[in-house]
Amino acid sequence: MNGIKIYTIVVTYNAMRWAERCLGSLRTSSVPLIPVVIDNGSADGSAKYIQTHFPEATVFAQTKNLGFGQANNLGIRYALKQGATHVLLLNQDAWIDPDMIASLLRYDDGNSLLSPIHLTGDGRHRDANFEKNAIGRSPELQRFEQDQAVGRQDKYATREINAACWLLPAAVLQQTGGFSPLFFHYAEDNDYLQRLHFHGKGVYFVSGTYCYHDREHAAPKRPTAQSIYQQLVLRAVDINHSRFACWCHRLRYGLAVWHTALAEHRLRDIRYYYQAKGMFCKHYNEIQTNRQIIQTKGAHWLI
Repeated sequence: MNGIKIYTIVVTYNAMRWAERCLGSLRTSSVPLIPVVIDNGSADGSAKYIQTHFPEATVFAQTKNLGFGQANNLGIRYALKQGATHVLLLNQDAWIDPDMIASLLRYDDGNSLLSPIHLTGDGRHRDANFEKNAIGRSPELQRFEQDQAVGRQDKYATREINAACWLLPAAVLQQTGGFSPLFFHYAEDNDYLQRLHFHGKGVYFVSGTYCYHDREHAAPKRPTAQSIYQQLVLRAVDINHSRFACWCHRLRYGLAVWHTALAEHRLRDIRYYYQAKGMFCKHYNEIQTNRQIIQTKGAHWLI
């Protein structure tokens, strides 16, 4: 692993429940990792605890919540300035196996996002979101299942992997940029994946190596005006489709919100939808400018 320099970015917000498992797992990695923590104004003493118990971590304590994407950008920007060859993005409620990084690096081509199999926090099952979107939407699903049956490890292309555990080469970040400022919370990872696909970058998960994502007991997320707005923006800036196709996707999404709201008797979701539409119209010019920016390669929002 000569020349490999991996910075691990962990964005925290009231992370005391997971700090030991998350940051402790970095210490046991067979490939050395350099932790960088961006604390988004935690009220539970997370930043102080990490500074005391994990002195190897560089902690950037914020006075306000920057959101997931912009906090990660701060950490990525720092890592690249320090000469990182790779950046590992790791959720505060996730942790890794000791040999996970070594396993991912065996498939590193310098042009792709790599991620392990995501398990639940207790390690008993695959994470439901990962099972549905990363594995279920993989064009190589059949090959993956065949390889699983005989215990063969490999990497598999997919359309979507949530950002709980991403290994990104510095070259990919330099060409694709950071997270878009249009996304405060919700859908920022989907937006980033859309850009990777557009610019010909690989998106793969690797079998036989694991991270753990402790969210199976979290309360179900209900729509809010903000989350609906972010979904509308996500469809507007998908540069893999024409503007007209994006408009059709937003229309279809709106109809789905209406249908679900009526079927489940959650009429307030319809109100949230129209609030989100108002936000979308207000920021329309900014959204279209963003769409133009991300069609070009560059370290957008990282310099």
